[in-house]
Parts: sequence; C-alpha cells; structure tokens
Amino acid sequence: MITRLSRLFLVGAALFALGSTTVTVHAQSAKEIRQKMAERLPKLDELKAKGAIGENNRGFVEVREAQGNAAQLVAEENRDREAVYALIAKQAGASPDAVGRARAKKIAEQSKPGVWLQRENGDWYKK
Repeated sequence: MITRLSRLFLVGAALFALGSTTVTVHAQSAKEIRQKMAERLPKLDELKAKGAIGENNRGFVEVREAQGNAAQLVAEENRDREAVYALIAKQAGASPDAVGRARAKKIAEQSKPGVWLQRENGDWYKK
C-alpha cells in the first residue's frame, strides 16, 4: 500500500522530471539541477561501489571513506537533493525532511548489493 507521502513524492518527482516547475537555488532551474545530478550519477555509483560513500536515512549521501574528490561530489549532490526535496515538499504540503526520509527508503530498496545504507535508527549496513 502506497502511503500518502509516497504518493505525493511520486507526483512531485514526476513534476520535477518533467521540468514543469522551476526551483531557484543559486539561480538554477529544475532542468539544470536534473542535468547536473544525471552527470554526477556515474561517479556517485562508482564511489558507492568502492564503499567510499553511502546513502543515509535522510535521503542524502555521506562520505564513509575519503577518496579523491568524494567530499566535494557529496556536497554538490546533497545541495541539489536538498533543492529537489524542498520543491517536492512544497508541492506535497510536507516537510523537506519527510520527503528526504521517504526518498531514503526508496533509494535503499533500489540500491545495488554492496552499497552502504543507513537504517532509520542510524546504524549503517552493507546491502
């Protein structure tokens, strides 16, 4: 059964994916944010596979082991995720924190084996 927040998250994600709403974060449009996130994804996936970064229980990535420019990449990704969650929260009438936590659950479900994830209680585990 899909919860209300999950349903709203999906609606918000669809709006974001279609680029029908503009987010102003450092003068960037939703389309620009989406493009940057897509360009960053292969490097994030590589760092996840190496165990250098993981997905926390709030829908953000965290550095687990310093490698190359992991910290900079994580900061950029989290800034963009924060903007996305704020947009979805506004559309859904929810808080950005609730949106991020709902997204964290989806990320955990969809993550590949070997990725570090954080449970709701804060414990880390390898999928």
